[in-house]
Amino acid sequence: MKINPKLSLLSVLVALAATEASAKEWVTNYDVSTTGQTGTIVLDDWGFIGPQGRQADSFEPHGGQFGNGMYETMGAAFCIADPAACGIGQRQHVVTSGPDGITPDAPADILDDFIPNTGNFPNANVDSLTTFYKWGYTTAAGSTFSNMLIDLDGDYHIAKDDMAFEWYNDIDYKQVIPDGGTRVGTNPDTDPDANPPIAYHNTLGFQPYAVSDAKGWCGSVTASHPNAHEAMAGQVSFDIIMDVYNIAADGSMVFFSSELTTDFEMRSFGDIVVDFPSNGQYMTARAVVNNTDASVDNQSVGPDTPVGDLSWHNRVSFMGANVLPSGHWCGIESAQWKTGARGIGVKRYETVRRDITTQEACETLTDGVWDYNAFSGFAYILRADGGRFIDFVDENVYGPDPMQVDTDSDGVLDYNDNCTEIANADQQDTDADNIGNACDADFNNDNLVNSIDIGLFKTMFFSSGDVEADLNNDQIVNALDLGLFKARFFQAPGPSGTSN
Repeated sequence: MKINPKLSLLSVLVALAATEASAKEWVTNYDVSTTGQTGTIVLDDWGFIGPQGRQADSFEPHGGQFGNGMYETMGAAFCIADPAACGIGQRQHVVTSGPDGITPDAPADILDDFIPNTGNFPNANVDSLTTFYKWGYTTAAGSTFSNMLIDLDGDYHIAKDDMAFEWYNDIDYKQVIPDGGTRVGTNPDTDPDANPPIAYHNTLGFQPYAVSDAKGWCGSVTASHPNAHEAMAGQVSFDIIMDVYNIAADGSMVFFSSELTTDFEMRSFGDIVVDFPSNGQYMTARAVVNNTDASVDNQSVGPDTPVGDLSWHNRVSFMGANVLPSGHWCGIESAQWKTGARGIGVKRYETVRRDITTQEACETLTDGVWDYNAFSGFAYILRADGGRFIDFVDENVYGPDPMQVDTDSDGVLDYNDNCTEIANADQQDTDADNIGNACDADFNNDNLVNSIDIGLFKTMFFSSGDVEADLNNDQIVNALDLGLFKARFFQAPGPSGTSN
């Protein structure tokens, strides 16, 4: 494991301990007094510990303030323009990609929503599938989380207006058929290329949006570099509203309700189980950790967590679960809504006044509306896959971007170079162990060049072609290779950017 010497000792210890901590279950109980239903939402955190020792129940900034406190006084625009002045080490953004067909979760039987429309969807692939009650809605590509600011402690801050959610209505249905099994049900898979196209639209449509800034923490500060190809994860919490519409057969929309969840939590680690026996709601989700292959069912986040190949670099997945509470709340209608705008991309409320607890006080406010959740007791899981893009990293703190460094100047960047400190543009790797011949005189793969390797070198002397002992790639093992071999004696092979 590479450790950036500029990281705090505490961050390093947290990173080293991440895979050793015991998994913990965080159980939230609900009853009829708060939701109208009885049940639980359980998070298994895999034992993951975030920066500064924080766990899954911690969202407040470390030390009581974000960055050095300048954000609160100067605002987002100032800190985005001058991150260092605000104690901010990174700025990122995430864009959802839509489903890619790969998920670690078991398939689920999804029902058509509210008013029967297209029937049921048995054994549905739940990749990027948001489940609301027993219904399913695919998370579309294009939702964006912009200007995701991360301070040196790993605290997240995302302004509410920098979180833009796409419209939820369609189901991208793909049935999972087990080996030796047969297809069930009557609905074929979604197929936009069919004639006519096969598509499924729910009767309800949802427009989510944030009504508070997001806060939390990001585990990238415990990695060797924020843009390293290593397992990373984090979490945020914010207040979210989903405006709900009834969709007619002709596509016209009639507004139905606004549904508020306060302190909604989204994570890129852990398992979630939602279980409400009182009305039969049961749903699960498992995170896919940043940089890891979604087809590999990892249940860890730490230095030793296996990552996928570079096609998974900065691929992210996040999920969150909650249940809509009962009771009233005070919303402040947006200027957009007051103009009469409705539908996709429109948000009814600009913010929610959590400090206002009575109808009288709410309705005395300009544009205040005393509202309630029409779907109280309905649980849901939001899932999304996407890409993480790093817009700024303070190299004075974290060092140069490892995805852009070429230490040996051989034209192969270190992250993809099988011998990072000896030039080998050809990347010859005879034994296919992801360590190039140029820095791999360990012929018996015991991680040390010693007398055993001398004997093996002798057997290959004067051999030609692609031979392990050809350390300079001139297609013959001779005295030149002997000199290189001697220089590697009593050393481990590597270093290599492509070998774990």
